[in-house]
Amino acid sequence: MSHLALFTKGKSRHIAIYVFLLAVTASAAALLVAPNLQLGNALVTDPQSPGQYVEEWRNEAVLAYTSGSAVGHVCALLAGLLVARWSTHKTRRAGLVAALLAGSGLGVTELAVASWTATPLLRDLSGFPGAGNPPEDWVLDPSLQNHVGVLVAMALTFAVFLVAAGAGFWVAHRAMLLKFVLVTVFVVIVPVALFLVAVFALVPFPS
Repeated sequence: MSHLALFTKGKSRHIAIYVFLLAVTASAAALLVAPNLQLGNALVTDPQSPGQYVEEWRNEAVLAYTSGSAVGHVCALLAGLLVARWSTHKTRRAGLVAALLAGSGLGVTELAVASWTATPLLRDLSGFPGAGNPPEDWVLDPSLQNHVGVLVAMALTFAVFLVAAGAGFWVAHRAMLLKFVLVTVFVVIVPVALFLVAVFALVPFPS
């Protein structure tokens, strides 16, 4: 088999693997919206005031719109490793750019699928039972322009896709122990850190 044929075969295999990573990310984003909505709802116990209803809805929104990000970040890490194998004959800068593009593709896929799945559900959850008092007749506006914290959480989630892909590219030719540590960070530490930041720092973010 010629060198060109081997290169073409290898390139096709890498593209197929990346498409698989896209499919895994999209599937995780769609499937985890409902559980994330339930988790967001459970974080505020028996809301009574308008502020508590807002907090409950924002918890649901911030978790739903970033659904599947933990899986997606691991896929981005693997995509970075994949690009490092594919770009062995390219300059390091070109390879890094390719890895970041791969990570951004996964990030856009996750956010698009999660948003498309979550938006109608969040719209249904935006109602607020009135009881005659003007503040209690208020209905929560589901427009994200009034909930900056949700948008910040989505932007932060996307940024981590780029970090994960870049880290995967950087660690590709390092020791196996370093690879294990990096995978552990993105499987265990990053999801917990993003959850804590989103729920305890971004949800109370003023409109």
